[in-house]
Amino acid sequence: MAFLHPVRITFAGRFQADVSTVNNDVRHYDDAAFVPGWQTLQESREQLNGWWNPTGSGAFRLVGCTVTEARIGSSPPPGATSPADPVLSAIVTGADDNTAAKLVDIDPQWQLASAPWGLTVRLIRQNGRELLRGSYRNNPFRDLWFSRNVSADADGAASSTFQSVLEDVVYDESALSDSPVLSALRAASEEGRLSIRLTTLGYDGTASSPTFTLGTMIGTIGPYLDAEPESYVCGRRFAPASGFSSYGAAITYFSGLVHDHPDGSSLLLDLSNALTVSDGAGTPVDIGELFVGVLAQEAITENTPVGTAQFHSLAGVPYRDQVWLQRTGGVVEIPLDDTAYEAVSSRPLALVNTAGYNPGASGERGELGVVAIRETSGGLFVGAEPGVLRLDTSGPSHADPARAEVRLTARRYGRPLEGVSVHIRQLGRVDQQGGGNVPGTPDVASVPIPPIGIPEEALVLQPAQVKISAGRGRFEVQATDPGNPRGYIDGQLYLIDARLPGQPNTSRQPFDVVVVHVRDAYDVPAEPTWKDHVAPILTQYGNLYPIMSHGFIDLSDEAAVRANRDLLLLAFTAPMTDPNHMPVTRDLSEAKRQTLVRWLQAQQPATTPAARRADARAASAGSTPAPRPPSSHSVPVDSKKRFADGFLNPVRATRTES
Repeated sequence: MAFLHPVRITFAGRFQADVSTVNNDVRHYDDAAFVPGWQTLQESREQLNGWWNPTGSGAFRLVGCTVTEARIGSSPPPGATSPADPVLSAIVTGADDNTAAKLVDIDPQWQLASAPWGLTVRLIRQNGRELLRGSYRNNPFRDLWFSRNVSADADGAASSTFQSVLEDVVYDESALSDSPVLSALRAASEEGRLSIRLTTLGYDGTASSPTFTLGTMIGTIGPYLDAEPESYVCGRRFAPASGFSSYGAAITYFSGLVHDHPDGSSLLLDLSNALTVSDGAGTPVDIGELFVGVLAQEAITENTPVGTAQFHSLAGVPYRDQVWLQRTGGVVEIPLDDTAYEAVSSRPLALVNTAGYNPGASGERGELGVVAIRETSGGLFVGAEPGVLRLDTSGPSHADPARAEVRLTARRYGRPLEGVSVHIRQLGRVDQQGGGNVPGTPDVASVPIPPIGIPEEALVLQPAQVKISAGRGRFEVQATDPGNPRGYIDGQLYLIDARLPGQPNTSRQPFDVVVVHVRDAYDVPAEPTWKDHVAPILTQYGNLYPIMSHGFIDLSDEAAVRANRDLLLLAFTAPMTDPNHMPVTRDLSEAKRQTLVRWLQAQQPATTPAARRADARAASAGSTPAPRPPSSHSVPVDSKKRFADGFLNPVRATRTES
């Protein structure tokens, strides 16, 4: 049932995303054209340079998060835990034995699937004693939209959700007897795993601000059940009739499900990312009373006035309470009697607003109000994961393609579909992605932006139509060497769409595609050399991550790399899920990583006092971000928004670049 479950823990606070932004423009990957100015802070929305945080460390942290509510119960209505439960005074934080997690985009030409790597989530008492610990599996965010915070613009107005699982969960056994919610959480979950949802909003990307790189975090932890999706709710899907939002741009996509239980069922909705707010802290915008209920007919659309003959109300949404979002995590839980359960199981759900807002009609509303947003057409939903794939290919002498499996779920009004087919297809060539959509400096404008999605024959999807049985299906992605179609940047990106026949675009969020990064074939040389093999790889990373080259190791300098051999070996041999893994972008092919490791292993270990001192300085620099000089720049962050606009309006982006 994912985190949407009668047993759940809610927390709130802040997060830090100290991402490096030099790599936001794909043209910065062209080593031959790279200029030092691309590592400096942007001067305006037209003069981007190294964008808004060129010295970012990549760190992703939970900051000042505390538990705000804990719910427990196997049947509705759920009961709150006792005030004495130690969970209710717990702090939610990251690792105490490792560096910060890293927030990673798969590629500069797809910046809409960021994911934390190496994130540890811990619940601890005020005295520091650990109640629970787990490792976040690196699933990316979903349901990104750019108009949630009405007091901001660009990325500062954005909001999204990260849903995943915590793996290798460990509980404080002595605390289980004192904490009914921890005991219930473990009892309801698959052994060693929990479901977690993080909602992020109110991000501050203004370099002169005292809260630069911080934003608001709303989280919920619940049980994880075997074989359910990790990164999305498989149930009921609410979608605007057009665009990203409905009802005066006030409500966006969100999900829910029905929790079945012998003692009584309940409807749970996740509104943590659904409703507009008036500031970065998540204060709600009052759009009038909202009610959850069931529409009498499938044909009733958004913005339709409704009365008792068209809409059966189940409960109100108390979102106007100033602390509701932080306290509840935006989760609404509604008990269902037998009559309501039957109606919910076969008819579309909706949110109805009592305000007299009905654009395109007379302005009148029905007896109960106006449909503000409703479930997808026909109650249809198709989900796919993993949402991001990284595939290493081999050359002609190794003809077998790289392979990966994508799992599908298909539902109608939350019920598993049977005997239908989901159509799978590539979106094909997409031009002008990840270039900033402004001319920038003449140096940047002279670098071509490569298309993504070609050659299509390098990616094969088997089968093209997936038969669904018991609501589930799967297909295989097969990749062969794309032949370096992007020139100055390794590999190629492909976007995959999955939907039922006739399922409209509005039934899925515009960025909800499977993204595949296919790496170019590369043969590991028997004896790599600095000039021919190592420098071309490390110089590019040094260009793109000034914090590395300016405060740690100049990756374009062979002597500096040799002097830090041991530390670099540690980073390049760390598991990909380790926060210390290098490169932070996780975009290096396995063959090129092996090449670097082979070359480093052939170098002599650091034995001189100067080399050891260099290692010590490097270790210290690697543990914390390098200090930044004070900045008077006040240009707001505008990177995700720029990319999203370019993807949604490729013709406009092409004209701008011409």
